[in-house]
Amino acid sequence: MKKNWNSFLLIIFCSLNTLLAQPGYYKLGFEREQKIEVAKNSTPLSYPWAGGINSVYFSQIDLNLDGVSDFIAFEKHGNKILPFINIGTNNNPQFVFAPEYKHRFPELHDWVMLKDFNNDGKADIFTYGLGSVRVFENVSNQELAFKLVANPITSNYYGNEVNIFASPDDYLGIADIAGNGKLDILNFYVVGKFVHFQKNISQNHEFFKYELADECWGKFSEAADNNEITLLSYCEAKSDVDNDSANFLETQFKIQNDDPKHIGSSIFLFDFNGDQLLDIVIGDVDFPGLKLLINGGTKEEALMVSQTDHFPNAQFPVHLYSMPAVSTMDFWGAEKPDLFVSPSDPSLTKSEDHNSVWRYHFNEQINDYALETKSFFQEDMIDVGSGAIPVLFDWNGDGLLDLFIANYGSFDSASYQQGVLKSYYSSSITYYKNVGTSNNPKFEWVTSDFGDLKKYGFLSLYPTFADLNGDNKIDLLCGNSDGSLLFFENTAPAGALPQFKPPVKNYQNIKMDPFSAPQLFDVNKDGKLDLVIGNRRGTISYYKNVGTNSNPEFQLVSSTFGNVDVRDAEISYFGFSTPHLFRYKDETFLLCGNEQGKLFLYSNIDNNWDGAFTFLEYFAETIQNRAYRIKEGIRVAVAVADLNNDSKPDLIVGNWAGGVAYFNGSEPIENKVVENKLQDVLVYPNPTTGELRVTSYELQVTSVEVFDIYGRAVSTHYSLLTTHYSMDISHLPAGIYFLKFETEKGPVMKKVVKQ
Repeated sequence: MKKNWNSFLLIIFCSLNTLLAQPGYYKLGFEREQKIEVAKNSTPLSYPWAGGINSVYFSQIDLNLDGVSDFIAFEKHGNKILPFINIGTNNNPQFVFAPEYKHRFPELHDWVMLKDFNNDGKADIFTYGLGSVRVFENVSNQELAFKLVANPITSNYYGNEVNIFASPDDYLGIADIAGNGKLDILNFYVVGKFVHFQKNISQNHEFFKYELADECWGKFSEAADNNEITLLSYCEAKSDVDNDSANFLETQFKIQNDDPKHIGSSIFLFDFNGDQLLDIVIGDVDFPGLKLLINGGTKEEALMVSQTDHFPNAQFPVHLYSMPAVSTMDFWGAEKPDLFVSPSDPSLTKSEDHNSVWRYHFNEQINDYALETKSFFQEDMIDVGSGAIPVLFDWNGDGLLDLFIANYGSFDSASYQQGVLKSYYSSSITYYKNVGTSNNPKFEWVTSDFGDLKKYGFLSLYPTFADLNGDNKIDLLCGNSDGSLLFFENTAPAGALPQFKPPVKNYQNIKMDPFSAPQLFDVNKDGKLDLVIGNRRGTISYYKNVGTNSNPEFQLVSSTFGNVDVRDAEISYFGFSTPHLFRYKDETFLLCGNEQGKLFLYSNIDNNWDGAFTFLEYFAETIQNRAYRIKEGIRVAVAVADLNNDSKPDLIVGNWAGGVAYFNGSEPIENKVVENKLQDVLVYPNPTTGELRVTSYELQVTSVEVFDIYGRAVSTHYSLLTTHYSMDISHLPAGIYFLKFETEKGPVMKKVVKQ
């Protein structure tokens, strides 16, 4: 008996060790799917699930290292990389959306330009770095890879090494201006008005040694409160500045005090007239046009001698709200590269969003650029404007789930109010009918204004469907930007396109924080549809149906359902929760999107409606048997259902750029996410009244230097070798400051606001 007991203990011990040794696994698995067909007017879309485009900048790069040029689009409104592989040739390209390559890039934000700084034939990354410019070198060998090599780039300002100033709202001019094979930089300085020429004076194996060679490159100035350009403006400041480095910056800003801050501009450099001198194109925040300035000087001394508002020409001028930025791609075998123009305004609600990627192709017959399309690649994607809220529902009762995508709105018009641009949007719902089978969904566009709702001018309609009055016709319940609920009663026959009565506002007097996001779902499994609602704050409310399905009465149970709060307090005051409840293997799960684009999965919901749910994981996708966070941009919303009848939930994710991504359910993978991001330093609270706490678990910080917005060092701290420490900046005036942390992995920059 003792021997048997010992054997039993041994078996238990081995079993426990086996269980403990097993790595954790995700609850659900997902793999991105590109082959689900979507057609519009019977024509299949080439890139339906690419995720939409609003404000993009194109750059060429060899992604798969096959010697053929590919390209990426950087979406500013969501900091997304959209990679496209060229399976054709440089002169006859054929592009394939290849999202697996976006995980090869580091975390990038605000603006991205690819330029080859070391002439090795590989495109490197120039990007925003908190008031400055960062550079990642392309170190690809067997696969695409990047390494941070400059953060920030500095320049010699009359004896002072100062960060080359960059705003998150600018696109800088980066090109070989001096004609010596090195990349120079043009930037508007903090106060704007004049363009600074940062000349690359690197020698031997240096690449980022710069000096301020001209504080008024081109001899022109930009107006303080509009986009007017004055030529032959010789920037009299220079002659008045004492070259003593201690007072250079202060004198500079006293002279250039017309405008206390620089709002935003885009710069594009190109030789338009073939005289071997770089001309400049400038876009400005709040304005739809571009200014072309022709360089009539020399490589040593630029001089803009003429300007035009009609870029690229009077026949096809750019008129695209707001702050259009120009990029190029050298495909299609033309004499000159194609021009691409897209808005770069930092605001989410100022720019055009449907026809916001203009492509110009050089036409040899007219010896000029001609407009090819206003929706390059947008026309080949699902793109509903600004914001995309997917909902799956069988509208026509054929047993197949149809796809509905609501939006925040799409651009209607713009006007100026006291000199400030105001744009107008209105929300609608796009309907894609499922014309496939239960094993193979296929979607066909039916209408971009389901139910004729756009005419009401609502913003951020968030739909959920049910027969809410017992007449056997499917009605529509919508959240919207003011936080109330809108009830649309349907009077059309079952399965037909709806005919909605005018909306009943403030449905059942339910009022949330702004941006209500409702879902009708039987939470407590009593056979009646209940109501859960997300909101801008980032929490969720639960309303129990104490009536019937044909006459529902929703009673508030909790305004903090499951204790869910998807805010990231370090980044934003808001969460923009978009809850989606679903059942898998008879268990209820909650998937919730948030403002920053994270997808939160919760369990422990059944019979725990007034308790705290269990956070399981952030959703990840599987690529080559490795897990990567699903990152589809900002303001994400989701729909989950088994669309291919394989007993696994599939996933559709919408984002602010107006598009959606499709993921097939797959086997769960090891819960070990590959993150292609830099080790970081956490600084809080931000904003602060004086005291700052710094946490650095992974990086050893040796010193921190504090710079003001003008690039002047105002404070230094040394020997910060612990993982937690405090700093006091209460002695500094209120304003924006940049903290430069020196670590064994290189410098890390952080921005803080001193109140």
